[in-house]
Amino acid sequence: MTTHPETEQLPAITVGAAQRPGTEPPCADGFHIHRKGGRVTAAVVDGAGHRAETVEFVAHAPGVITLMGMVMGGLVGLTTAGRMAEAYGWPPHVSAVYASMGPGRPTGIHWIGDCRAYGWDGTILTQWSTDQTMGQWLRWNGGRAIEIVPAEVAETQDNLVRLGLREATEMTCRQVEIPEDVPLVLLVSDGISDQVPEEVWTDLIRQHETDPQALADALVAAAQAGIDDETGEPYRDDATAVVLRRATGSPVGVQPTTKGNG
Repeated sequence: MTTHPETEQLPAITVGAAQRPGTEPPCADGFHIHRKGGRVTAAVVDGAGHRAETVEFVAHAPGVITLMGMVMGGLVGLTTAGRMAEAYGWPPHVSAVYASMGPGRPTGIHWIGDCRAYGWDGTILTQWSTDQTMGQWLRWNGGRAIEIVPAEVAETQDNLVRLGLREATEMTCRQVEIPEDVPLVLLVSDGISDQVPEEVWTDLIRQHETDPQALADALVAAAQAGIDDETGEPYRDDATAVVLRRATGSPVGVQPTTKGNG
């Protein structure tokens, strides 16, 4: 993680970020955080596979998303980063989630693919994004899906992500607003959401909800290896977490104005 020397007094929002590569190097997750005045934009991206093009793309895309998002909104951030995928002969497939948090407004969330956004209201952890996977599409597309696509069939397709930044348009990107009274927002790659049990999430948030950096570190450390269906060997995915917290009292602490993993 690279930090810049400029610092400023935090007006309302504290931020934490952590990342750990999986068992297959190099890391193909990325993140970036940007601050302007009292507002913070953040992005987490997750590349499919570990090709050199994918690793290079995830190093650049998060900063494009946060900087364009700060100026023109999350949709423009995602679609602009998505156009960059066409610079490669074999365009990378990359999921992304973006958040914009500022005083006096809801937290805006934009995403494409299966990176996730969660909110913690002090009692309940809520997933605010919906994975754009084939499994989720089958569940939704069926409506009365249990008669059309059995749940066990849909579950087998949860690892197939239908959309990524390359396909990002105003029609394919999703967005939602997390109410301002939800003070804690978490952005994660599926190395966290798939490999940290839900009850562990809740325990860690209760322990660290006032310390975003400690919470991000703890979530990444809690990601456990699963068993690869094809090889039968233990496998841990790349894991990335960004935590944004609205201050409930007077300004506290000092944070870097811009940081990322590249």
